[in-house]
Amino acid sequence: MLDRVWRFLKDPDSPPTNNAAERSLRTVVMARKVSQCSKHEVGAQTYMRIKSTVETARLRGQDPVAVLTGLMR
Repeated sequence: MLDRVWRFLKDPDSPPTNNAAERSLRTVVMARKVSQCSKHEVGAQTYMRIKSTVETARLRGQDPVAVLTGLMR
């Protein structure tokens, strides 16, 4: 927690909270519950890995489909 405060004081463009990260996780949790894949460990793990990869690609400005297909090779 303290390191976030120091980072915010040194870099005013850095957000003081992690609300954006928590908001992005909410959609993942809701989708997992609706899709019922959380009833099985393998399904939950697979969903989390794919969703994490897609969201990371989007944040980096990459094409999520291209990233996923690149990982399959």
